[in-house]
Amino acid sequence: MDQVDKIVSYIKANNILTVCTARDNLPWSASCFYAFDKEAMTFYVLTSLDTRHGAEMRDNPNVAGTVSSQQANVAKIRGLQFAGRTFLLSGEAEERGRALYYKRFPLARLHAAPLWSIVADTLKYTDNSFGFGTKLLWDRPL
Repeated sequence: MDQVDKIVSYIKANNILTVCTARDNLPWSASCFYAFDKEAMTFYVLTSLDTRHGAEMRDNPNVAGTVSSQQANVAKIRGLQFAGRTFLLSGEAEERGRALYYKRFPLARLHAAPLWSIVADTLKYTDNSFGFGTKLLWDRPL
């Protein structure tokens, strides 16, 4: 399993990310369910424009965030940090993203909310099971 596959395996094993936004130099964070597209290295989230993070993503698409699992044992700590850009989806991109999202969360069809993509530019995965402090990095090619 190569480095990217290890990162993607962790992402797909979890289902909630924290997205961090900002307005007027004031940070905010929110937890969102997500689906992930390995081919595009993109997270998909449902978020209303009425939420603080939705409005901030619309006004400033640059975000950061995390995917983490809770571990009491330091030797088993794993987690992902990311930075990327958000896009409010429509058309074919929205159809593709919704198909992935609804496959993972079928009940989400009952919640009418805009679909966003978070296109990852940088991923940093920490996994102490590979050795204490082991970090795997991925950056979107320029």
